[in-house]
Amino acid sequence: MPAAGWRGGHRRAAGRAAIVASVLTVSLGWLLAILVAPHVTLSPGARMVALFCHLTCLVVGFGAVLTVDWFSLRWLLRREPLGTVLTAARGAHLLIWLGLVGLLASGAALGPDTSSGLVWVKLLAVLVVGINGLFLGRVRDRLVAVQGRPPWSALLPGAAAATISQLAWWTATLVGFWNANG
Repeated sequence: MPAAGWRGGHRRAAGRAAIVASVLTVSLGWLLAILVAPHVTLSPGARMVALFCHLTCLVVGFGAVLTVDWFSLRWLLRREPLGTVLTAARGAHLLIWLGLVGLLASGAALGPDTSSGLVWVKLLAVLVVGINGLFLGRVRDRLVAVQGRPPWSALLPGAAAATISQLAWWTATLVGFWNANG
């Protein structure tokens, strides 16, 4: 288990204003990527670089999410202590956010067709990933503060948010693949 007083790395207990500011920052970054996208024109070579960056960021961000969820599943199967899951989540935190920010930037550079309903499904899934990730960080911080085995009431928000995370990441990934190959 992480040391007493550990707050999840650089994170501090956030008040309502900090939470609202975080949600607004994620939402505005998402909106900025959408607004910039139609104005970006890339040469074929630059488009290949942007696509490579997009796929790399997917591997980094979603791979880190899958790693944390793997440790969570191992905890549910009683093969890992909760402290291991929380440590994995802390370690993956930066990779997840770097992957998501990189996906937004490279996705904007790739110029998605925002007139497509399918593209909007993907874009909304990405927004859900970001906002849900903020919530998961708070859930992690709350679990760190629990002494001993946490009650199910403390675990249910994490399970729900992890499920939402998986659905949103897979939706964005599958729609992106389908859209690129359709």
